[in-house]
Amino acid sequence: MPAAITIHWPDELNEHGRRMLWFGSWLIGEGDNEGGWFYSGRGGERARYEAPAAATGLRIRRWPNEGFEPEYADVLSLDGVAELAADALAFDRRQLHSHLDPGYE
Repeated sequence: MPAAITIHWPDELNEHGRRMLWFGSWLIGEGDNEGGWFYSGRGGERARYEAPAAATGLRIRRWPNEGFEPEYADVLSLDGVAELAADALAFDRRQLHSHLDPGYE
């Protein structure tokens, strides 16, 4: 994992016409273990984050509708990744560590 990563947080609107809420946290180890978080905000910014030594990836959440659970996308390997655009992640694809019933799509 790189020592740091730059993330572009887009300035998108949610279903309520307000700026979308974004949240970023580190993934630790081989499974679905979340470590500390590094971003919570409404986007429209770009920032560089120092990765903790134990981090193996990251999880980005977004709230298209603040009345429901967030959507999320995991980035399980950051090898060779220096920059990332949060809006380019596949939020509509089933994630490896999903807690949903496998028949739910």
